[in-house]
Parts: sequence; structure tokens; C-alpha cells
Amino acid sequence: MNENIIFQDKPELANPYLLIGLNGWLNAGEVATGCIDFLRRKLNAQKFAHIDSRDFHIWQVPGFDLSQTLRPNAVIEEGVVKSLTGPASEFFYWKSGAANDLILFTGFEPNLRWPEYASAILSVAKQYRVPRIYSLGGVFDQVPHTRETRVFAVLSSPELKGEFKSFPFLNYAGPCSFSTMLLNQAASVGIEAAGITARVPLYIQLFNAKACYDLLKKIFALTPLKIDLSDLKKSGDNLVETMDKSFSQNETALKQLRKLEEVFDAAVLQEYGQDPGLNIDELMQEMLSMKMDGKKLH
Repeated sequence: MNENIIFQDKPELANPYLLIGLNGWLNAGEVATGCIDFLRRKLNAQKFAHIDSRDFHIWQVPGFDLSQTLRPNAVIEEGVVKSLTGPASEFFYWKSGAANDLILFTGFEPNLRWPEYASAILSVAKQYRVPRIYSLGGVFDQVPHTRETRVFAVLSSPELKGEFKSFPFLNYAGPCSFSTMLLNQAASVGIEAAGITARVPLYIQLFNAKACYDLLKKIFALTPLKIDLSDLKKSGDNLVETMDKSFSQNETALKQLRKLEEVFDAAVLQEYGQDPGLNIDELMQEMLSMKMDGKKLH
């Protein structure tokens, strides 16, 4: 077993799928971590293992962006340090009572030793004979909140393309997320893996329940797992209602939203192209102005 994995329990699980959501580059709208948090609470999933994260994170380096540093959390009572904990990377399990159980993994994208961190995750997947890993993500994009969330897929092997033919496949060259490295390493050890990433509106910076619902609905449609997502859908519907109300109170922002919808709808039928009539900066400025005026957007 991998030296970086610490087990609190070793449950017997039936062919569990592994869903991963990390705080980091691919967590726009808190989609990756939000999906896992929702499932963990909904299913009352139990923690059974964690990665010893001391060698994988930069706690603090002067000049680094805060998102790249993770200071430990302390509890001090009456002047005495009671506890000190670093960033958590934890595994949870849920027994479905059917042919496939579920493992959830959540934590922080590592700053250091990416291959070793990926190996730790994959060691758990191999021990429990996981049939497939789903790495969840979210990226900010020029998309409206008024349409179903679009996603794209990155796969560990071309053999999976047939099953994912309804998903757009990403074409990209450049710096990658940890998820991409994980998929690459999964392929090298013979584990199927898919990175499914939601495209979320730039103007919704906090937890996007609608995107989480749309993403999980698409993923679970690929598995035999039957999980009730109605609570998450309700939260997403409430978010949309709140956003609609906010836009209705700002004519300039509403016009920009309608242009954004036109671009989005056209992209469903053809490759996405920049619309010269759409100024996303103007839309963002209007939303910022509404926040400064004390109007809560989400």
C-alpha cells in the first residue's frame, strides 16, 4: 500500500466508482468541491482514509498567491495551542446496497510532488478495484446562467470515446491541471478515468448549485448509481431565480446577458466563436456595480 495513505477504516466495497473534486485550478464556481460536499452530506458518506499532505503543499511563501499557499489551521484556547491541522485530503465511502458503491475524494490540488500525490489516489483505486474514476471540475467561461450547463470531457484512453460521444472533447495545449496528470497516470496503470468539467458563468463567483446539478446528472447517467439530486436541483433553481431577478433590475446587464445567450445558442450548433457585439467586460462591470450598490447576486 502507498506510504502516503493513512487508513482509519478498511470497508468492504462493491466495485465502487471514484469521484474526485479538488480545490484548485479547476474549481470555478466551487463546482468540483461543491459536488463532493453535496454528495458527502446527502449520502452521509463515511471517512475511511486520508493522504498525509505534509509533503504536498506549500504552507506559506512570501509573494505567492494565496490560492497557492495553505497555512495550517490552529485551535488556541486560553493561550494554549490545542491542535494544528494542515490541508485535508480525504476519502469517504457510501454503500449503495447494489452492484456499485461509491468513493468520494476531496482536498486541495497539490503544490508539490504531483506524481506521488496521484499515485496515492490511484493506490486506493487499485485496492478497491475501481471500474472508473471521474475527476470533476469547473472553469469560468462566457456562458449564461439561463441555459443548461455545458461540459467537456478529457479521457484517459481513446477507447472510452464511444461511451462519451455526447460530450464535447477538449482540444488544448498549454499548462495543465492536476486532473490531467491524474488521468495520464491512471492510463499508465490500466484504470479508466474521465475528467468532466463544467463551463460556468464568469459573473457567479461563489457556489454554483445549478452547474453542480447539471454536472452530476450527466456523470451519474453513465453509471448504474441511483442518487437523488432533487435537493441540489432545488438549490440550483433558486440560484437561477435570484440571478434572473438581479438582471431584471439592471437594463444594461440584461442586454449583455441576452447577447451572451445568442452566442451560447449559436455555439450549440457550431464551433464557438467570439461575437463582436458581446462585451463581457461590460457585463462584469455592471454586475460589480450592482454588488457595490448592495444588491446580492447569489
